[in-house]
Amino acid sequence: MLGLNLQQVLSNVPTISSIVSGVGSYQHGSDSSAWASVAASKSCCDALTKSLGKNSVVFPYDAAYSQSMGSYFSLKNSDLHPSCIALPRSAEDVSKAVRTLSLGAHKWEGQCQFGVRGGGHTPFKGAASTDNGIVLDLLHMPSAGISPDYETITVSPSTTWDLVYEVLDAHNRSTLGTKVAGIGVGGASTSCGVSYFSPRYGYICDMVENWEVVLATGDIVNANANENPDLWKALRGGINNFGIVTAVTLKTFGQGPFWGGQTFHSIDTRQEHFKNHEKLASAHPYDPYAHYINTLVWANGGHWFIGNSIQYTKSDPPVAEPEVFKPFLKTERTPIFPGLPEDTLRVDNVTSFSREYAANTLYPQRWQFACISFAPDADFMETFFQMANDAMQQYVKLAGFKLILNYQPAPTVQLERNGAVDSLGPIQTEGNVVFVHWAVSYDESEAQFDDAITKSVQDLFHAANAKAKELGIYRHFIQPTYADSWQSPFDYRSKSTIEELVATSKKYDPLQVFQKQVPGGFKLPQI
Repeated sequence: MLGLNLQQVLSNVPTISSIVSGVGSYQHGSDSSAWASVAASKSCCDALTKSLGKNSVVFPYDAAYSQSMGSYFSLKNSDLHPSCIALPRSAEDVSKAVRTLSLGAHKWEGQCQFGVRGGGHTPFKGAASTDNGIVLDLLHMPSAGISPDYETITVSPSTTWDLVYEVLDAHNRSTLGTKVAGIGVGGASTSCGVSYFSPRYGYICDMVENWEVVLATGDIVNANANENPDLWKALRGGINNFGIVTAVTLKTFGQGPFWGGQTFHSIDTRQEHFKNHEKLASAHPYDPYAHYINTLVWANGGHWFIGNSIQYTKSDPPVAEPEVFKPFLKTERTPIFPGLPEDTLRVDNVTSFSREYAANTLYPQRWQFACISFAPDADFMETFFQMANDAMQQYVKLAGFKLILNYQPAPTVQLERNGAVDSLGPIQTEGNVVFVHWAVSYDESEAQFDDAITKSVQDLFHAANAKAKELGIYRHFIQPTYADSWQSPFDYRSKSTIEELVATSKKYDPLQVFQKQVPGGFKLPQI
């Protein structure tokens, strides 16, 4: 569409569609309808209303608009003010919306930019919204559910993982999904999130059997190992750069209840935790049933505490207090407050564990994530803790301030992904890795500190990376779902992987709608 007028766009769309090898038949009438809506309208939102119907497009004066904007995980996204929000209820609705907005961008140059929202969990501003543009909120998209043989489950991108687990737990099945309830399937699967079961099966994206996708032309296609396999691979880690995912089909596996929960400790015990963490994270071979996160939290009126997440995912039968976690269980436990439990260890299902983890997160607040990776090293865990504590002390009196440092093992068995087909490419980490998932939150009343906190976090992470390089323990990888807007995960992938992603983008989106008209998320590098 770049440099083309509207009539040229219309005349070229069939040719564009035919460029996409394997894509289903092109319906020119749909584009004629979209063009008629655009031609008869005064704005992008007006055209969308004509295309989708007035009940599927809401405006700032509508209650549904306020509900959508107020339900993002991070209130930073609520700062933005889209001109309207479309609420599609089918892949066909999404198709109409994309065709209309693509054409509208040429009638009203520089307008009709849009964001796409699944679960709305990515915290940085503009990730799934846009100012003065349009948001496609996929909240009302349908889910097909579990297959008759229980081998797959198909859900909408806005479905949250705990709802997926709830269905699967009833059949002693599970899939790779986030560890925290309330996160949408779409973003976590296209960004390759991490699961309780990742040491056994890899990343969330590696469990996707099929994507239903709306392309920039409005065509609705399937992408899997046999149909559009390059698109299937690209979406496994390629985020929002190729189209709008309208349904995700996930493979499942047998999984019953397992042992795990949280343990709480005084911050003074952290050195013991760090030593145990280094031993676990450095293990060769790594016990693939062992999931562990060492979490240090500043909150609750101004003090640090430790709240670890421990799961041993072996079931049938479950194994309580397995050998791999014996050292961790010897550390003295302390309730966060008098009267609270010192741990929540039990045998339970993944639905329960994910909802327990989510209960520790306050809503709604302003959030910032970031990520750093290094080789397992207890001394550096202490160094980074001290650096983080020093960097954030100037903000600890902000209303609702909370700082969460999650140290997570990422063993080679997880990073290598059993030869999975995805767009992470080869991860050259020289052995096991520790991820830091950094999360800061504070109340809406402190929004004026956004830029200062971001600058402090950037300075901290640059200094920490420099220190890790000096010590020879830096690892060139970040977990995409933990990254902030200034940490593009594509900067950490190989040249050949990026070239392949860019080629796939140009094949399925030759006019680069999802690079230029959808500003949110992480865009592919320009090569």
